[in-house]
Amino acid sequence: MAKIAKTADRKKIMDTTKSTDCPKCGNPTRVVKRVKDREKDIPGGMYISCSACEFYEKL
Repeated sequence: MAKIAKTADRKKIMDTTKSTDCPKCGNPTRVVKRVKDREKDIPGGMYISCSACEFYEKL
């Protein structure tokens, strides 16, 4: 029998100590790893990404 991950009771808090503010909207950004998107012609790698607006920038 497989174990079921119980993650609903944990609170996920975004680590904003190393993040900068978004130049578009001013909300904190996060560091994300993206895979290559051939449809949009975006290379994969490490990006800073804003969760409020559509801003992203390659590191």
